[in-house]
Amino acid sequence: MVYALVFTIFVTFVSGAPNEELGRIIGGNLSSSTEQFPYVVSISWQGQPMCGGFIYNDQWVVTAAECVHGKNPGELKVTIGTLSLVIPDPGEQLIGVYKLIVFSQFDPVSLKHNIALIKLNRQIEIGPTAHSIRYGEIDELATPWDAYIVGWGALYDGGPQPTKLRWAPIDDLAADCGIFSIDEFQQDSMICAGSTTGTISPCQYDEGSPLTQITNSTGISEEIIVGIMSKNKGCADPSLPTIYTRLSTYNSWILQTAGPQLLK
Repeated sequence: MVYALVFTIFVTFVSGAPNEELGRIIGGNLSSSTEQFPYVVSISWQGQPMCGGFIYNDQWVVTAAECVHGKNPGELKVTIGTLSLVIPDPGEQLIGVYKLIVFSQFDPVSLKHNIALIKLNRQIEIGPTAHSIRYGEIDELATPWDAYIVGWGALYDGGPQPTKLRWAPIDDLAADCGIFSIDEFQQDSMICAGSTTGTISPCQYDEGSPLTQITNSTGISEEIIVGIMSKNKGCADPSLPTIYTRLSTYNSWILQTAGPQLLK
């Protein structure tokens, strides 16, 4: 199950740049530059982009376990510092994979513990278009929530993968996940989030893409990653919530496996 962004509101001007697709945007806002979301990566398998992820430090990437479970590291690539999956951007980095580490309790059927770490076969060249971002616990009591998802996901259920990076606001970080069974949604390791307007939802190819929240929990406003897209009931009905892997649950495992973040 891989998923993407659906945004049914049409706009003709986003992030200071005109839309390049017949004057309309479906699926969120086009990212304006490679420096807007420098922590987001695209993961491809056998040359085909399939999932998202984010830079943890200069040699490790975090993604969903389902993206890499059972795959040969030699068939995977990670693209960093890009807006387009078709036209290379200046400074874009395409790096091979040295090792895959899937969380030991990952269940490929229920998608419990849907998280994995990718060790790259060389260090990322850190700069304005490629650097890590802090991750932490979601603030479900914040007002407003100020969160968004970023990815290269499909624009409608069953649709092809778009070529350009998009982002869309997620304004309900404490959604009702009653549509999922007790086995499908476990709050201690998952986040249930959605759109109060019912117009935005991850869809195909967004699995592993980061859920980012703007928080001032440390007294300074900053972006942090709080989850990665895991699963939903499809994106034909964007009013239904999505389940994200709760990153803070895996603090010890991530630190033990990938070391410190070494944030700038």
